[in-house]
Order: sequence, then structure tokens, then C-alpha cells
Amino acid sequence: MKNHLLTKSASVIAVVIGILPIITGAKVLTGAYTPNYTVLTWLVIYNITAGFLSVITGILIWKPKNISLPLTSVIAAAHIIILSLLLTVFSSTVSTNSIKAMVFRSVVWIVIFIIVSKNNKSTDA
Repeated sequence: MKNHLLTKSASVIAVVIGILPIITGAKVLTGAYTPNYTVLTWLVIYNITAGFLSVITGILIWKPKNISLPLTSVIAAAHIIILSLLLTVFSSTVSTNSIKAMVFRSVVWIVIFIIVSKNNKSTDA
């Protein structure tokens, strides 16, 4: 029961943290919102794309589907790679807000991966 509740919670969190960058990124790309810092357009596009993938993955975690574990690992790894790029290659141009958001997403997706991984192991046994 506890595992089930954790998995459902991970699913909801995945969907919510997927929807937020879709909304914010769409506002930035359409000009409806102009932040007071340098915007890396490629990062906004990445965030929107990752947001859609997060929503889909969250739904698949809820169902549950076998593909959800590989998807959670891909999302967590992608966020970590992007965070690494932001901290190194783009450190002079990226905003602190973007770094904080990517740290948050990376940590959350690592936790989601752990939950989904444990759930897959318990259902395999």
C-alpha cells in the first residue's frame, strides 16, 4: 500500500512539474512573458519538450507501464546533463533562476526514478 501511494504521488508530481515549464516556456516563446534576465531560447525549448515528456511519463507511471522506468531514467539523466552544461559551458549567460529550476527538476526526477525503480522491483517479485 505504501509503495502504491508513493508511486501515485510520483506520478502526480511528474505531471505537475511537467505542466509548469510548458506553460511558462510557451509564455516566454510567444512574448506573453518577458523575464528580466537573459533567455536561452534552446533551454526554453528543452524545458517545454521535457515538460511534455514528463506529463506523458507521469501518466505512464500512474497506469503503470513498463516503459515508465526507462523514461524516468532518461528524464533524470537529461536534466542532469543540461544542468552540467548550464554550470559549465553556459555559466556566464544562464540565469540563476534557470539553474535553480534545473537543480530542482534533477533532484525530483532522481527521486521519481528511485520510487519507480523500487516499485518495479516489488511488482517483479
